[in-house]
Amino acid sequence: MCREEAIRINLLSVRRPLCLAGLAFAAAVAAAACTVRGAPVYEELDRKTVTAAGYVKYTEYKETAAGKTPVVTLSEAAVLTESHISSLEQFLLRSDQLSQRGLHHFWKENRKTLQDQDTEGIEGVLCYMDADDMPPVGSLVVVAGDFRAFTHASNPGEFDSADYYRIMGQQGRIMNCRCLARSASYSVFRDKLNRLKEYLGLLADHCFDPEDASVIKAMLLGEKGTLNGDIKELYRQNGILHILAISGLHLSVIGMGLHRIMKRMRFPDTVNIILSAAFMYGYGVMTGMGISMLRAYIMFGLHLGAELIGRTYDLLTALAAAALLMLSSQPLYVQHSGFLFSFGAICGIGVFLPAAQENQLGTGRWEKALLSGTAISLSTLPVYLRFYYEFPPYSILLNLLVIPCMTFVLAGGLAALGVAACCLPLGTAAAYPVHLMLAFYKKCCGFFIRIPGSRWAAGCPETWQIAFFLAILAGAVLRNRKMSKMHFWLCVLCALRVLSIRLPQGLQITMLDVGQGDCICLTEDGGMNLLIDGGSSDKSNVAEYQIMPYLKHEGVSYLDAVVVTHPDSDHISGIRELLEQPETDRIAVGALYLPDVGETGRNEAYHDLEDAAGRAGADVRYLGRGDTLKFGKVMLICIHPETGWDTEDVNAYSTVLYLTYGGFSALFTGDLEGEGEDRVTKTMQDLKNRGLRGVTLLKVAHHGSGNSTGGDFLNAVEPKIALISSGRNNRYGHPHEELLQRLTEAGCRIYGTQESGAVTVYVKSGRVRVEEYCR
Repeated sequence: MCREEAIRINLLSVRRPLCLAGLAFAAAVAAAACTVRGAPVYEELDRKTVTAAGYVKYTEYKETAAGKTPVVTLSEAAVLTESHISSLEQFLLRSDQLSQRGLHHFWKENRKTLQDQDTEGIEGVLCYMDADDMPPVGSLVVVAGDFRAFTHASNPGEFDSADYYRIMGQQGRIMNCRCLARSASYSVFRDKLNRLKEYLGLLADHCFDPEDASVIKAMLLGEKGTLNGDIKELYRQNGILHILAISGLHLSVIGMGLHRIMKRMRFPDTVNIILSAAFMYGYGVMTGMGISMLRAYIMFGLHLGAELIGRTYDLLTALAAAALLMLSSQPLYVQHSGFLFSFGAICGIGVFLPAAQENQLGTGRWEKALLSGTAISLSTLPVYLRFYYEFPPYSILLNLLVIPCMTFVLAGGLAALGVAACCLPLGTAAAYPVHLMLAFYKKCCGFFIRIPGSRWAAGCPETWQIAFFLAILAGAVLRNRKMSKMHFWLCVLCALRVLSIRLPQGLQITMLDVGQGDCICLTEDGGMNLLIDGGSSDKSNVAEYQIMPYLKHEGVSYLDAVVVTHPDSDHISGIRELLEQPETDRIAVGALYLPDVGETGRNEAYHDLEDAAGRAGADVRYLGRGDTLKFGKVMLICIHPETGWDTEDVNAYSTVLYLTYGGFSALFTGDLEGEGEDRVTKTMQDLKNRGLRGVTLLKVAHHGSGNSTGGDFLNAVEPKIALISSGRNNRYGHPHEELLQRLTEAGCRIYGTQESGAVTVYVKSGRVRVEEYCR
């Protein structure tokens, strides 16, 4: 064995045994997390009035439709049974003489008894208060309001609120919440810190304009609920959203800054370390002790501890210790983006950066800084793509400008608040330099996002791609001294190429779950991306929350065509949103196709779509019977309506597309009914008489209405698979029982978004496979 390899093994196995233990533990937790079932959803409580009790863990304000709303996070919560509500209220009202310890003992002994048995899984709730009456932090409270259950994602790419909030310890929200009773005892320490946070927030509101104040409160106080939405999105698109999170940067500026100041003032080392750790612990508690902050605080504590006992601080060992402690308390952190980003960035600095420095191509100051940014970006890239599906390449350069200035922003923000606390008018003047720096950030973001290539739309990588990516980087790090610089960076490029691979899927037809509405996406290996309708009558912002996340998840940044079957809101609301998205975040549309009907059928919504497409730079085209769209092996033939057909019934003139792909065929029908269905029935019967054997797939018209898809129509079409798009518990009763009976008698396999979520049909090499997202 050569000396170099012996040294390497010694470093891994002797000097850093905790690193290996932490890595093994994290891998075991990640493997176990893959087998964990989705968070329970308490649909039986949804929109019902409930009474709950629990400890006030954290309070903040959030921007809602009603304005700035106080939000209380309850921990150790319980939804109470009706018979116990009054007795618990009376107990709390008479709890003046009860200590905090006595209160904890009472709640620990009686919580299960007071809790409704059907809600035993509820451990925490978010309470949106209907009045600005924040109970003290640490108090035990009884609240009442309207329960809102968190839901699981029903489409690929959609945010899963149930799983996310389970990791954070909450299982529901209570809206219009009222505090019925609260204990006299509470956590004085945590409540004083919370009141200090509120006071500093008020100072920030006075010193800065509303936009800057929201950023400063997020950066310094952890108040993200009131963060300006446009700024948050701008930072996200440019890859600098991390600067808004309380993290290691704050500890290095505030904690280590205080530590160095006390050192210069010749404080005894023990006193210095205890005061620094205590101060940063208080700061963490005040700002909510988020995941990044908790990781940084553990490592900060280990750094101070190593200094106290005269030992060398090892970054990777401290990181492994933090991972062990955090995952032991909450294993599901391994699925949280904040955890993965935070630990991934430090791994990039501690593991990849040293190897990259040995292979750096330049020796200048900027080259070294660029290398550091590259190391962090590479190590967090799989996380970025897994959660956001696209990556801003220029973020590496932008972070070179932003991060060095963060010391000034944080210190300047704290200084402005300190000056304002002493003399309010001077606070505004002291805040002006920070305002200039935030304006500089905004200008830089606006510049970079408009440069061509500002987004790499890679889509969501598969687990095997991430595993290969990390394996290649690990191999390059371990073997970097045995390979040339060129080979090292070729390995890095190879790893990046792995993340961009899209395996052939053939034709992919996905009916998204948009509630009571329609949206179908067609993609094909040749590069075709096409949307048929996109709207909902019971989900707002359907493009932002369902359609665009799905398209980005699939790596779609350009739609060749969008076909609107008819201009009803439940088919076009999302299309209008897509066309009206800001250019910097828009999924470009090549052409918008509308039904080629007479002027009578071209209502206001029809013309509004034409105008929106024009503003978005999309061609506006029209489809009438006999028109075709061809994309590689995919052929779409319009069989309805006849060009110029004049009718006011928009459902009747719904565009009907007949798709062929090798031996596979499909019929997309919009909301076809009435006279329009009769015409299509006759057309399909004529095709059948000429030898058509029926279609493989039918998109059932009008969300499964009993007045559409009649027996004669089914006899002419003879579908094998039927897809139905309708909202859960919709007021129309879709899909109707008589329609389901007709489809069953016709021999169809029926799939609906109500139970299956998004339904995807894969057609490859003559084989058809159906996949349900929620099964």
